[in-house]
Amino acid sequence: MRQGRSFYFWRHFILGFGIIILFWGCFHSPLNSTCDPNSSSYNQTLVILLGTGSNADFCGNKIQNPFKKIKTPRFLLVTNVGLNTATSSINVFRIEPITGEITQVSGSPFQMTDRPRHTVSNESGTTVYVANIGNTSISILNLDPETGALSVKHPNVSVSTTPYSLAMDPGGKFLYASSETTQAIHRFAIDQSGNLSSLLPSTTTNNPNTGAVGRLSVDSMGRHLYAGLTSASGYSGGIQTFAMNPNTGELTPVSVIQTGQNNLSVAITPDGQYVYGANYFSNNVFSLVRDLNNGTLTIYSNHSTGIAPGFTMTDSLNRFVFVANSGTGQGTISAYSIQSSNGELTSVIGSPFPSGLSPIGLSSDPLGKFLYSSNTEGGNVSGYTIGFDGSLAPISGFPVTAGINPFSIEMVSY
Repeated sequence: MRQGRSFYFWRHFILGFGIIILFWGCFHSPLNSTCDPNSSSYNQTLVILLGTGSNADFCGNKIQNPFKKIKTPRFLLVTNVGLNTATSSINVFRIEPITGEITQVSGSPFQMTDRPRHTVSNESGTTVYVANIGNTSISILNLDPETGALSVKHPNVSVSTTPYSLAMDPGGKFLYASSETTQAIHRFAIDQSGNLSSLLPSTTTNNPNTGAVGRLSVDSMGRHLYAGLTSASGYSGGIQTFAMNPNTGELTPVSVIQTGQNNLSVAITPDGQYVYGANYFSNNVFSLVRDLNNGTLTIYSNHSTGIAPGFTMTDSLNRFVFVANSGTGQGTISAYSIQSSNGELTSVIGSPFPSGLSPIGLSSDPLGKFLYSSNTEGGNVSGYTIGFDGSLAPISGFPVTAGINPFSIEMVSY
């Protein structure tokens, strides 16, 4: 019996010591991209990618840490701009993670007198920031992780211009707000309690046609921020790249690239390789390749969408791009598969898929099983299952009633 225990002890000791040596060797040699399984650099690179929690392409395969915690979808937050301050609110729905069905939590909708637009939550999903057009401010709310109830966490923070989109760095240290009326991007520091303090000066974008700023997106490593540059009909919009200072949150302009007319929405694949921009007036979506070092973009192609694409997103597994076509009346959702080698888009069979009236927001779960859209004119939310090929099938029980003029839809997962 003792010999057996001793054998297992020494076997595990030697195995553990060998792993330490392997990691030590990895840290003292640069990553080698060779794809020969018989080479030591191949194994070293593979161990580093698995051990650091990185998601990356390696020798034609997607590498993902098997021990990395996969978040569970908990709540859907839907902002309702309303007709005025008296009719604006936020719906909170609880998500059934197996079926994708949603039910409204007790107390929802929660009244907001500030006409909310976009929201963003922190990593734990307990603090929610809301961009308000009614009084040009940002609300700071507490989201109860058990009940889903919303409550005021800190007083509203004033913004000098009307905020539209919000984005947060991956570390949760800084919040950015785009301006729907000027070329500004506002920057805020986030303290340990979730409160905001304004950091001056704000950043001015270099819009080629003196338009405003649309959606903001930050890459998963927190190195670059991308801003959609809006424009009037008939004029080109674009996407601007900024380098992010990890210590101060300061934005340094890198480049501007012109796309279609009124680039209202920008999305980045989770692996950071590709960027997609939806152009509201030219009815198309641009596919751009991202330089992982300096963040610059190169246009690869563009594809037709439905009428008035107001929002674009990628799924969590780098497989698909979805575009909400708000149009007039009956809206649609365009679905495209992503070619992993170059970011090229291929329209999914059956796309565009019917949605509610004027879909303007999209959200998906961490496993890429479900897609939800907020439908402005319909006053409701649509829900779909995402097929293996990117096709969308309505979930039973949808559409679900929201408030008046629903705008953004955000999934909170933890």
